[in-house]
Amino acid sequence: MIAEQLEKVRKIAQNYGYEAQTRQLTEKIGKLFQAMNKYWRKDLQCGKHLCNPWDGYMPEDSEEYWNLVEKIADMEIMLEQMKFFLAVNDNGFDGIIQEKLDRQIKRMEEENAD
Repeated sequence: MIAEQLEKVRKIAQNYGYEAQTRQLTEKIGKLFQAMNKYWRKDLQCGKHLCNPWDGYMPEDSEEYWNLVEKIADMEIMLEQMKFFLAVNDNGFDGIIQEKLDRQIKRMEEENAD
């Protein structure tokens, strides 16, 4: 997220406050679940098609696709607000992300070694 967007996120967070925005986050999570399921059901035909853009199948022109992308954007905005409320340091946060990514890559390598 660029600096101008982050400033707007912080302004929104300060205006509404922690309690209202955590409730909003909960609502947005529910809408994300709905959008994911609708995309799976309609565009991926209940799993008949795998969502693998690297294999050439990526239905991206449908209403369901763009609704899902919109819900992902909503989540990113809400999660940035949570980071603001909790005064999360980006360096510390990035370190946590790096640890989690490294741990998962290690698991995958161990699974594939068998």
